[in-house]
Amino acid sequence: MANGAHRLLSLIAALVYVPSCPLWADPLPGTTLPQIKPAAYKPGREIAKLANQAITESSGIACSRATPRVFWTHNDSGAAPRLFAFNLNGEDLGTYPLQGANAQDWEDICSYSVAGEHFLLVADTGDNAARRKIYSLYVIHERAMVGRQGKSQPLALFARQDFTYEDGPRNCESAAVDPVRREIVLVSKTSNPACKAYVLPLPSKKNPDKAVARPVATLTIPTTSAMDISPDGLRALVLTYGDAYEYTRQPGEDWIRGFARQPRIIKMPARAQGEAACYGADGVTIYLTSEKIPAPLLEVAPSNIEPQPPAPAPPSSLPQFKTVADAQKAAVGRYPDLGITHSKMNTEFAALYKRYQQQRPEYFRDVSWPIRLAEEAARNLKHH
Repeated sequence: MANGAHRLLSLIAALVYVPSCPLWADPLPGTTLPQIKPAAYKPGREIAKLANQAITESSGIACSRATPRVFWTHNDSGAAPRLFAFNLNGEDLGTYPLQGANAQDWEDICSYSVAGEHFLLVADTGDNAARRKIYSLYVIHERAMVGRQGKSQPLALFARQDFTYEDGPRNCESAAVDPVRREIVLVSKTSNPACKAYVLPLPSKKNPDKAVARPVATLTIPTTSAMDISPDGLRALVLTYGDAYEYTRQPGEDWIRGFARQPRIIKMPARAQGEAACYGADGVTIYLTSEKIPAPLLEVAPSNIEPQPPAPAPPSSLPQFKTVADAQKAAVGRYPDLGITHSKMNTEFAALYKRYQQQRPEYFRDVSWPIRLAEEAARNLKHH
């Protein structure tokens, strides 16, 4: 390997270090992720209709952290325990039964990343009569999709967290994960504008004991129907049947402080029985579905932030790597000019790296990012 290649490996290894740590570590004091600036938003619009007619009551939406431009949803109460995948065009990417799970009343889904690993959390927390003795949260270890999957494929359950509320049964349709504080956040649903926010820790083992969700705040907002937390853990989006309410916390603060602040109201587009919302992979753009057939996919895009970089090449075209170092070596091996300072390839790679750091920091949680970034740089140079 040339000296330039060695220098490149040293440089990018120093820029982004992906630690090897337990998937279910306890909250890490002082942990921070790159902050994402709050956005001003354009009016919402419909961008697609979901092709899968089995999606009859979309009751939650989550963007994939493992595969660009992919989303997950599920049906409301009374349905089978399964997830549906689709892309930004609404195309059906498959139905995925969740093995070992029940579906008493699934109400929300969210995605998050911990230590470079990607997860989905499904909330079986609906309880209109407030009579349930136990509630369940299902965690799935999300893997990158390969090609255009469209068949029924079972998903293995990674963990099941059963829990109760400290102050008695609650109906809840809003669940999210703060990846920085390693907390699950829940917001109850009431018929009056006084719901409660609860937190419980992410489980520290695959078969956790029953947990207790403790109340941390009372929120004076209309009837809630979904929520999400931004990838930097600093913004919580709580959806109602009308608009959405965004709460913020500062780095180092907990959600007691965050929910004590006055939320800002974000205008949402009109929709029929809208019970699903999430931030996109950029941590800013908001996506929604509603309980309608065919289900619409709606987008509320930022107006004060530069357009996001194009989605990287699908993971099916790339080999799998165990470490960032393996991907770095493969990138330099495939593109030798990458290791030559001030070469066109080296310059384009550096420019893309800086752009992704500023606009899509979650891009670097996938250990294959060096080879993906190198391939994108090569495509850009080819088209110039």
